[in-house]
Amino acid sequence: MRKLLIVQIILVVLVVAGFYLQQGQAVALSALFGGSIALVNSLLLAWRVRRAGRTAEKDETRGAFTLYLGAIERFVLTLIGFVVGMGTLKLSPFPMLVSFAVAQLGYWIGARENLRVERQ
Repeated sequence: MRKLLIVQIILVVLVVAGFYLQQGQAVALSALFGGSIALVNSLLLAWRVRRAGRTAEKDETRGAFTLYLGAIERFVLTLIGFVVGMGTLKLSPFPMLVSFAVAQLGYWIGARENLRVERQ
């Protein structure tokens, strides 16, 4: 999981830097906010997976329920993050979405790398 987070952090930093160089600090902060939503999602996922694993040792049904609950939490957290960012803080939507999407892409890339290493 550490490698996944590092990949995501690097990608978010690159996106934020790109927006900063192209459009300035305010737009870069929007990108940072969007990337942070994705990073918090990844941390929450890691925590829920560990918790579900421990719970599943005792009761498989509750372990699966813990994973479903985690998916709902991440979805709601993402919605709240975007509402706060765009609605309350009035951050620019495009950089937020781009940074969030790139961080999610980084998660996918990192996950594929982990699977490749595990297969060997």
